[in-house]
Amino acid sequence: MRRPLGGWFAALLCLAGCATAPPPPPPPPPAVPPQPAPTAAVPAPLPCSGIGVETSRLGQPIAPPPGTGIRHLDELVSEGKVEWTSDIPGKPVDWVVRTDAMHAHAIWALARVEGGWCVLGSFASSEPVASPLTISDRAVSGTTAVALLRFESLPDQRSGISTRYVALATEGNRLWFTLEGKGGHQLIAREAKLRRQGATLFLDVPTPSGATAVLKFDGTRFVKLN
Repeated sequence: MRRPLGGWFAALLCLAGCATAPPPPPPPPPAVPPQPAPTAAVPAPLPCSGIGVETSRLGQPIAPPPGTGIRHLDELVSEGKVEWTSDIPGKPVDWVVRTDAMHAHAIWALARVEGGWCVLGSFASSEPVASPLTISDRAVSGTTAVALLRFESLPDQRSGISTRYVALATEGNRLWFTLEGKGGHQLIAREAKLRRQGATLFLDVPTPSGATAVLKFDGTRFVKLN
């Protein structure tokens, strides 16, 4: 008759089995909490305080209003470019024109600041524009820049002339009209050209009779000579 295995023999078998078994797997590393994505630094606002006033939004109001800071010209017009930089002493102003057929033809005067520009003022014609708005002439008189704009619109009922001119001026803080006449702030004429004579700026307008009407810039407006 067989005797049951003794305790010492069962322990021996257990020790042999335990010696060949693999060690238990190590515990998993603690989960790392997800890190928030770094946020892009928000650029400081452009220094546009005191640049541009509401009255510098001339003609048909367009966005952005005076005093707005922009960092890229594309914010005004696709593939925008500077048409003229008026070198006012200490206050250079860049002029950008938009002639997109899907929008009102417009021009912005932009004051340069570190990091971009501030909208000094703008002009968009309230009259239908049949040809691209252009800066046909330009000049700096003292501390004031004058831009002469030209475009084609509906023919004038009296003269039949469709060419119109608008003159804008800035001293680096605001924008204003410099011409006033029967066409409001628009000059209806076949030709118009700025002319410097010494320190004085004139606007010459040939008339149908062959004579030339001459207007003098007094620092603010073009006025008739006495």
